[in-house]
Amino acid sequence: MAHRIAVTVMCDGNRPDFVTDETTPVMASLKRAGTWFANQRGIFPSATRASSASIATGCHPLSHGLRGNCMGLPIDGGFEFHDAGKPEFFETYRRHYGRMLARPAVSERVSGLYGSIIASNASPGAAFFHDSYSHAHMYHRELCYAPGRIPTGETLTTAAGHEGDAIVTRRFIEALLERRPSAATLWLSEPDKSMHAALLGSEVHLAALAGADRLVGQVAEAVERLRDEGHEVLFIIGSDHGHESVTEAIPVERRLFEAGFKSSLEGPEIVVAPQGCAAFIHFGGEASSRRREAADWLRQQPWVDDVFMGEDLAALGQIPGDDLIAIDMAKTEGANINGVPGLSAMAVRFDEEIGEIRRDCGMHGGRGAYETNPVLMMIGDGFEAGGLVATQSSITDIAPSILHHLGLPATEMDGGALQNVRQDVTSMIATG
Repeated sequence: MAHRIAVTVMCDGNRPDFVTDETTPVMASLKRAGTWFANQRGIFPSATRASSASIATGCHPLSHGLRGNCMGLPIDGGFEFHDAGKPEFFETYRRHYGRMLARPAVSERVSGLYGSIIASNASPGAAFFHDSYSHAHMYHRELCYAPGRIPTGETLTTAAGHEGDAIVTRRFIEALLERRPSAATLWLSEPDKSMHAALLGSEVHLAALAGADRLVGQVAEAVERLRDEGHEVLFIIGSDHGHESVTEAIPVERRLFEAGFKSSLEGPEIVVAPQGCAAFIHFGGEASSRRREAADWLRQQPWVDDVFMGEDLAALGQIPGDDLIAIDMAKTEGANINGVPGLSAMAVRFDEEIGEIRRDCGMHGGRGAYETNPVLMMIGDGFEAGGLVATQSSITDIAPSILHHLGLPATEMDGGALQNVRQDVTSMIATG
């Protein structure tokens, strides 16, 4: 029986200015076939794991609860560092908070219709927090499961990169055409993986874009097959964040130790949770009383662009706390050696040498113009061919747009359905 379906492909880290007829001909064609959101915005931090939760729930971290790519969790005397991308963090988060995300994902909301599938070649954290209560059919190298997190016994032998993306894409298309779910999401690791490892604008980067573009084309063919069968398909192609080029890497926790805010380099009283071009700094134990002093010191550092505390964090959609400072790393006007604009310093905890390795390579997480401007195009009912929306949209608008297409209410969401901004659409057919 024909029914409405929403198919989403996320090309991790892609930037709008990389979508051209020369670099990504498939996506450029799809851009003209649907509506292009020129002022799409990510969350803070513009990092994958929290962004995945925001895309799934339609909410900012303040509402769904996953602060960033890395987190500090309280222990005696301070905090302990955790990487939210690791497979074990999923259960660590559950034990600490007594729940998973504080808002339901699309996978839960469509479970009463034709269900959902998620195929991901991103980190386990990004994949599993996209479906934190395990309502989907999940296809991931760490675990393939049926609703209820029941292991299926299937194994995907993949790694981040194009080859792994190709394997996951094939499995996604098989599951899409077999199950015809209400909602289906494919999350590619490229071009993000290559952008982190190579200079933006390099041959490696451009090859990664071309590879991701070909995989989008394969999904587009499957979407057309579903439409030929009578299904009304909303086809969404996007990314979770953009990228900027690294100017330098600052060992923030080491600098706080050298400035006298920590009694020992690796002590728990101050723990930095880097988010790429931003960082969260947790204060506990004997350092708790020095948080404002540290904030004043950070504001004087040339590698810090801005400092956020309290309600300033809440205004960014982030979770405030009296034990927390967030910093956005310094941005620089100009371009990297390949002429790609967008430059930012990068935060790390201790490593003094990584800056030379990462210079001019891609990074994200902060509030720079390019790292916070991901890709979004929508093709289907409610979106005009050749349309351009110049007003600001958000990754939190993706979930409510899916629910609108499926005829479901979008309650408890920070974003709104983008079908509702059609009056702002102007033609871009003439400009290509």
